[in-house]
Amino acid sequence: MIVHHEVTQDSDDPKQLEPMAKAAKEQLSQDELTVTADAGYSNGKQFQACEDENITAYVPVARSLNSCGKEQAFFDRTAFAYDTSQDRYKCPAGKWLIFKQISKKGRIYQAAVSDCSSCPLKAQCTDAQRRYISRHLHEKAFERMEQRMQAHPEMMVSRRSIVEHPFGNLKQWLFGNARFLLRQLEGTRAEMALAVNAYNLKRAINVLVARQLMALMG
Repeated sequence: MIVHHEVTQDSDDPKQLEPMAKAAKEQLSQDELTVTADAGYSNGKQFQACEDENITAYVPVARSLNSCGKEQAFFDRTAFAYDTSQDRYKCPAGKWLIFKQISKKGRIYQAAVSDCSSCPLKAQCTDAQRRYISRHLHEKAFERMEQRMQAHPEMMVSRRSIVEHPFGNLKQWLFGNARFLLRQLEGTRAEMALAVNAYNLKRAINVLVARQLMALMG
């Protein structure tokens, strides 16, 4: 059954995870909720927002490797060890990258030019004067998500079997060519609401009839 849906003009899926999960939790009158989504919803800020709302999310983490390279693969972020106590990174050669500034996406750390210029691993690290590393403002939320995904890979298998069924049926049975007939956001939302209600009614009838048949065969 579909407990909540939304039609939005925002094409940025990563911003929809917490609002949709929170709305579903409220519809179900639950204090806690477990949700799954595909990698298109990977967003550290949304991961943290879900945790703040007692929502346990399972989403494949999609992030840039921060390789600093153009045509060749350099050391990615995972090759640099983060020192929590000093808020700095240690590179594969044992040198430190210290905090420089905060950008829109996170905290920026840089190595010393003198360290990079004389480093025997520079060809594997960067083609710039020095190496930079960015740390997301919600890095811890990303790390917790990665740990959950590694501990419970079955969640994505479950997601495919649960989510793809109603989504595929809505497209095939109700929309035909997968396009809305009505224009403007208000009309599209109304059409989607009718489609979801029709799906839920069809699903409820199928479930109830199956239960009645099982009871009769009893």
